[in-house]
Formats: sequence, structure tokens, C-alpha cells
Amino acid sequence: MAMLLKLNISETKPLRRGSEWFWSVLLQKTANGQTATFKDLDGASEPYQEDAITLFLKRMVAAGYVSRSAERPWRYTVLKRQPNYPMVTRDGSPSKMGLAQQYMWNVMRRSPQGFTVTELATSASTDDVVVGIEVARGYVVQLERAGVLKLLTKKKAGQGGRHTHVYALPGSQNTGPKAPRIHKASVVYDPNLQTIKGDVVAEEDRT
Repeated sequence: MAMLLKLNISETKPLRRGSEWFWSVLLQKTANGQTATFKDLDGASEPYQEDAITLFLKRMVAAGYVSRSAERPWRYTVLKRQPNYPMVTRDGSPSKMGLAQQYMWNVMRRSPQGFTVTELATSASTDDVVVGIEVARGYVVQLERAGVLKLLTKKKAGQGGRHTHVYALPGSQNTGPKAPRIHKASVVYDPNLQTIKGDVVAEEDRT
């Protein structure tokens, strides 16, 4: 069996890269009706983010959230201001990525009496986003392990004496409208010293 490690993370710090970071910088730079440039975003981000910034700006223009000046040096104006990064695909069309988790979180927040995995999947599904049972179960298990959800009890479900887990979101864990996100990290572990080498960088699981 592979070795398992339990990490105690006391502090987290978002890296200055990725679409959400670029969007926050763009909002900041244009807060007073100003325009922003590629250099503005590049200067406020981690090194070697030029390609990512270029793709981000293309997506925002294609989606209609940002406009670009007709002549160089290109200056960008935010047309649709919103605090959260607007999820779009490469061609600028709306992306459904992350919606399943957000819809499940919305259901959890308005279900003080608790819910089963099946109830969660059904209530979170819409005409555009169908939340499968396994997707809901995976998300619930992750949140329960992290202490976000509480296992209330078990209740009868059908014949044969089977039981179904009932989960609830405690008020102390209802931290806000944004859904908790699942991140994965790769670490370097020294078994001789039983320590982690270097910083732990976790990336959001987009699967």
C-alpha cells in the first residue's frame, strides 16, 4: 500500500496567476473608468504569464466582457463589471465548469434539515447542468472529510434494512455564497527526515 501523509496547512496564499487573478487585476486597474494594458496585467502577475494573459484577454473580448482599442498600444475597457471571474471557453462562450459544485453548494446552504446525496444531485440539477449521483457523492465525501459537512444520522431507505447517509451544512461552515473548491497538490516528501521539501502548490481540480 502506498504511503499516506496527513498535512497540517496553517496558511494559504493565492498565486498571482490564472484567469481569476487576471480578472481581479483588470477590475482594479479600471476601477475609476480607466483603461488597462497588457503590461498592467503582466506587471502585477507571476513571471512567464504572457501567453496566459494573452489568452485571457482574447476570451474576455470574445465574450463581450471587455473591449479593446482599435489601435496599438491596445487598451482594454471592462464592459461588464462583476466581482467573480466570468467563466468562458476559448471562443468566448459561457463555460459550465464549476457550475455543478456551485449549484450543490447553493442547495446545501438552503437545506438546514439536511440532505442525502440523491436529494442533492436532484435539487442541484438544472436544464443546462445535470449533477450525477457519483459527482454529488464525490463532492459530499470531500467536504465531509474536511469538516465542512456534518453526518447527521442514517435513515431507512427502501427495503432490506438499507440506510442512507444524511448530511447537513452547519451554520459555522456556511461561510458565503462561493462554493468550496477541490484542489490537488503534488509534494516532495523526504522519508529520512519525514518532512515536505519546498512549498506545496495546489491546483484546482477541473475534472
